[in-house]
Amino acid sequence: MGRPKTNEREDIRSLVLEKAKALFLKEGYASITIRKIARAIGYTPATIYLYFQSKAEILYELHNEGFRLLYEYKMKIGEAGTSGAMERLRNGGKVYIDFALENPDYYELMFNMPEPRNFMNMHRKGAAEDYAMRSYEFLRQSVQRCKDEGYFKDVDVDTAAFTFWSVVHGMVALIIRKRVPYPQAPTRQLAHEAIEFFGRLMTMERFVSDTRNSLKVIEG
Repeated sequence: MGRPKTNEREDIRSLVLEKAKALFLKEGYASITIRKIARAIGYTPATIYLYFQSKAEILYELHNEGFRLLYEYKMKIGEAGTSGAMERLRNGGKVYIDFALENPDYYELMFNMPEPRNFMNMHRKGAAEDYAMRSYEFLRQSVQRCKDEGYFKDVDVDTAAFTFWSVVHGMVALIIRKRVPYPQAPTRQLAHEAIEFFGRLMTMERFVSDTRNSLKVIEG
């Protein structure tokens, strides 16, 4: 098949991404080749190379598209007019959970599939449109706001952000992999309630810290 016409190119590019995503999820990234993707969509490998230099670049585009969707979910927090920093952080966790449960295929590609060699270099080169970094920066800013309001006093921003992300990701992984030991409970509701519990723990921790500092001032 020859070089596609201009008006066909975007459709072909979308088709490559759609079919590659299905193949990566079904057979694993390592088992897929450009030739196999080309065969699946009815084009030659040369046609795919008009759009992507390698299958790693295809995965990067799928990865970035998933993070673009996640970023759109997070933008709803700002639109909702969230007030306090801890409320913003909690809502960010809930939105992350909602995204993962509503887009499990993308979530698998983004967080559970092994990354190819030099994958992170692609992120650095495409930083201007890298939604993974935008999404992380959104979390980091939320954590920084919490620190500004007195939370996480003795923890640096990146450590606190990574910890919160890990907690939420762990809940999502348990739900998606059907490892939640409470089959009678709505899994999304359970995760949302866990996020609320986290917020209460942090509020309690700040209260205890502030109380101790006040006592030191009085005793001093």
